[in-house]
Amino acid sequence: MGKFTELEATLAVDCQDIIGEGPAWDPARGRILWCDNSVGLIHEARSNRANSWHETRHWTLNRPIAAAVPRSAGGLVVASGVEILTLSDAGDIRSFAHLDADPQSVKLNDAKCDSRGRLWAGTRDTDFGMPGRKITPGRAALYRVDPDGAAVKMLTGVTLSNGLDWSPDGSVFYFIDTYSRTVDAFDFDIDQGSISHRRNVVTLYSDEGLPDGMTVDRAGNLWVAIAGMGEIRCYSPKGSLLTRVKVATPTVTSCAFGGIAGTDLFITTARVRLPAIALSGLTQGFSLEVGDSSEPGAGGLYVCQPGATGLPAYDFAG
Repeated sequence: MGKFTELEATLAVDCQDIIGEGPAWDPARGRILWCDNSVGLIHEARSNRANSWHETRHWTLNRPIAAAVPRSAGGLVVASGVEILTLSDAGDIRSFAHLDADPQSVKLNDAKCDSRGRLWAGTRDTDFGMPGRKITPGRAALYRVDPDGAAVKMLTGVTLSNGLDWSPDGSVFYFIDTYSRTVDAFDFDIDQGSISHRRNVVTLYSDEGLPDGMTVDRAGNLWVAIAGMGEIRCYSPKGSLLTRVKVATPTVTSCAFGGIAGTDLFITTARVRLPAIALSGLTQGFSLEVGDSSEPGAGGLYVCQPGATGLPAYDFAG
């Protein structure tokens, strides 16, 4: 693999999430947003002058969720089940769009907006949460949800949709299917909102952990959360390993750049631990073991300054 840099993240907010996910920097309001997907909790945190982070607000939706993204009309847009919801600042929830998908077979697992404010949201097979159930590859999909509420299926044959992002110039779309342990790239047409010419960038072997959430920095490098290994790995656009950021808890779930200058890499984690059967191969459903809430740092929001700069989250235009 050659030489690479090793860094270490520090705990920013000890939120003890069961499954922390979906960090998104909201520049208009100077805040970092992230979720505890298992309980439907959305966090907001801001920094003080000493650049220490503290939670300033949260919303409890009392339902499993997948991601929360700022909305240009105010409030947030939330992915939940096979539905897209809007959440006002006051906490009012409304249905915005439905996916053409069976909620017994799949559910949303990650979402992010492109630069035109279209929401891209992927689903995953619900059998992953059923211990011993054999996984049926390819039941899930990737969708584009337009500002008018239309939901268009963009990619089929997905099993466990996870991280997604775009190159700085918007010409390349990156997508992770955790089931296949891959990060793939597509040509992206910003005007049409379409993807084409799929090719592989990174593939992880069975002893390397599972690729989960991801973000892309301004230099075009890919920062990928490696679940089960307690680290973020930075790859070049051609797949060369450049940097490892170690996190003091194994279940690292996602990451996003933010902060006023865009130089803070925020990292979400979970209190659940992935069993050996999941790390060795995602062939059947499994139970997630929830760790002790007293375990230092588990489920917390971490931060690192890796010497790179990233882009903030784009608002949903609907």
